[in-house]
Amino acid sequence: MTDATITTADREPRALPTLTALLSIAVYSVREMARRRRLISLGLLCSLPVIAVLVVRIFFPEEGITPHQQLAALSHDVIIPLLIPIVAMAVGASAIGEQVEEGTIVYLWTRPIRRRAIYLGRLLAAQTVAAVLLSLALAACFLIMISNGLQVVTFDFLKLYLTTFLLIALGAFTYTSLFAAFGTWFRKPVLPGIIFAFGWENLITNIPARVQEFSLRFHLQNLVERPPVSDTADLPGLLGALLTAAFKRDPVPALQSVAVLVVVGVVAALVGIWMLRNKELEK
Repeated sequence: MTDATITTADREPRALPTLTALLSIAVYSVREMARRRRLISLGLLCSLPVIAVLVVRIFFPEEGITPHQQLAALSHDVIIPLLIPIVAMAVGASAIGEQVEEGTIVYLWTRPIRRRAIYLGRLLAAQTVAAVLLSLALAACFLIMISNGLQVVTFDFLKLYLTTFLLIALGAFTYTSLFAAFGTWFRKPVLPGIIFAFGWENLITNIPARVQEFSLRFHLQNLVERPPVSDTADLPGLLGALLTAAFKRDPVPALQSVAVLVVVGVVAALVGIWMLRNKELEK
């Protein structure tokens, strides 16, 4: 082939295979995220359940609060409604948004890499960091719970413990995917993220009707056993019992909740890819 027969397309570098580029960007991005100072703050935040378990272990050893009850309460009332959204927002919203806002993403755009690989690589890194942070906290809780002997380890406890690990992975996947899309669309994604996670989710989840199913938190909590409810002798317990009786509903199958969370995560990722493809850096 002579120089005259070489076309423009032949001279252009071919884009790297999507999977290869995706994994390379993910590994690089994990290292980058691990060096950021916000990771220290997130680590301290994730220590909240560890501190709670430690307080029970030291100050209330004779109160009859079993590790199974502690883990159920922490999963349902702390990890799912608080830690997963905050950690996912912190790493997900900045995964693409920061690079777009700072203009540094142009260095990836000038490489022979498809934009979907850039987006998915950064998203995978954010999901990995979020899941690892939360899982380390859960592992620390386990070590404290068994520090007094392995007799606390029952089948039901192990089942709940492993289920919580899976919930962390699924929650990190869904929430991080959603907040990454927020970060791609909004210039300041933190406020919309807060409104969604602690405005919309709080409002919808506490409505005792099928409206709850429009909340990601509901579907995560639907996959873990609920801790014992408060005694109906007090006013909050009585009101809760009345509302539950007034709005009776059939239970949502676990597979339905899993499907909803997976579909939301995948759709959010696809929307984010589409937005990045059409993104133009502002001068």
